[in-house]
Amino acid sequence: MYLASITVPSYTPAHAWHDLQQIAPIAILTIAILVGLIADLVVGRRRAGSLVASIAVVAYVLALAVTCLRWAGYGPRGEAYYGFATGSRYALYFEAFFSILGILTVLVSEPYLRRRRFVRPEFHVLTLAAITGMMALAASTSLVTIFISLETFSVALYVLSSYSRRETGSQESGAKYLLVGGFASAFILYGMALIYGATGTTQIDAIRQQVGQIGPHDPLLILGVILMGVGFAYKISGAPFHQWTPDVYQGAPLPVTTFMSVGTKAAAFAMILTVFGDGLSHISGEWQALLAFVAVCSLVVGNLGALVQPSLKRMLAYSGIAQAGYVLVGVVAGGSQGYAAVLFYLTAYLFMNFGAFAVLTALSGGEADCDRFTDLDGLGQRHPALALLLTVLMLSLGGFPPTVGFIGKFFLFSAAVAQGWTWLVIIAALASVVSVAYYVRVIVHVYTPARGRREMPQSGLAVATVVVSAVLVVALGIYPAVLFAGSILGANPVLASH
Repeated sequence: MYLASITVPSYTPAHAWHDLQQIAPIAILTIAILVGLIADLVVGRRRAGSLVASIAVVAYVLALAVTCLRWAGYGPRGEAYYGFATGSRYALYFEAFFSILGILTVLVSEPYLRRRRFVRPEFHVLTLAAITGMMALAASTSLVTIFISLETFSVALYVLSSYSRRETGSQESGAKYLLVGGFASAFILYGMALIYGATGTTQIDAIRQQVGQIGPHDPLLILGVILMGVGFAYKISGAPFHQWTPDVYQGAPLPVTTFMSVGTKAAAFAMILTVFGDGLSHISGEWQALLAFVAVCSLVVGNLGALVQPSLKRMLAYSGIAQAGYVLVGVVAGGSQGYAAVLFYLTAYLFMNFGAFAVLTALSGGEADCDRFTDLDGLGQRHPALALLLTVLMLSLGGFPPTVGFIGKFFLFSAAVAQGWTWLVIIAALASVVSVAYYVRVIVHVYTPARGRREMPQSGLAVATVVVSAVLVVALGIYPAVLFAGSILGANPVLASH
């Protein structure tokens, strides 16, 4: 009798086409995963590497093209699949972001995988799967699809972290990431369950409406916020939940570390903005206090920890912890100005951090990664152009003008001061001064004469990636309006339709 009373809404081909257009970039990458797997089986492993890499690049380019067309107004925009996904400009921004990340990842990883004699087709398929999950996360408008998307890219990254099967460090990296990632996912899922228990819904829009009526006094709601906040802090490598990051970064192969350092942070912040910034906006005071604490811990632990690291990977891992603290300043500030600053800085971080890791990937030989500071000695003599590009990227990460790192921090700090978070900005500014020491340490080694002669591996694609990253770091620093014309100082075109 109960089953007979359930009414299923009609779903016509017109509805299906409408919904498919909303998630077109995700659908393109999903098809590419299937095509890549079939190509690997049919063509043979020796030739499949280049073929699957080409399939991945074509898929990323198509996804980026479709995203740009939809941003320009072609095709419908709004809810899809009964409110479980969206094709809003917010989702389109991250779909473009992850498409660019995918293209850069293929360019950097291909020469590295050949030198290290790694299995190439599976690497690109796993990267496609991870980016598909990241895109789906940004397009999700329900706690259900958010969690499914989170686990989709997380599982792919667990495998990628242990991709070097012959190295104990890589296997250890994958095991640690799996255990800690599962632990963080459990916190997030339990928090989501409590939010559902308090509001009776998993839809973000409905949660916002229910929370506005309930207020900040429901214990289930507050406990859910705390648990999700802890899980989110794990995912963005925020202190004091950061301990896994240096070990995983050091053990994973360099292209994986490069990809993770940007992709996981961007996806996690997309999740934070959706759940906290949108769904729980009526109790912002509660989660702002939690995220402000994580931001301060990240700024202190990240910058002080990076000062004493003997490994380049570990230094950049602690740098990433500190960078998460800077982005959290914008999240805590909130509002259209704060969230636009977050999106701007994530784009800046894509090119700054990816470019820096790409240099290390280009310098890595066939037996081991470039992971010691002394591996950079003599780079200014052997490859002056690459040394100059790495210098620009390090200065941008340190926040020196006229790079995008400086203007990005300026936007974050301005938004926080405008909302009364001056004390948090003072801590972030002081932490930024401390960061100069370890970024300059890298530059000093770049121009330190090397003992003996060292041959540099030929990695034209990786070097090209570094060139593009460094040029954009300077260009966006000088003229940031190219990225967000008017969104920082006025209405925010990215979040307006979210």
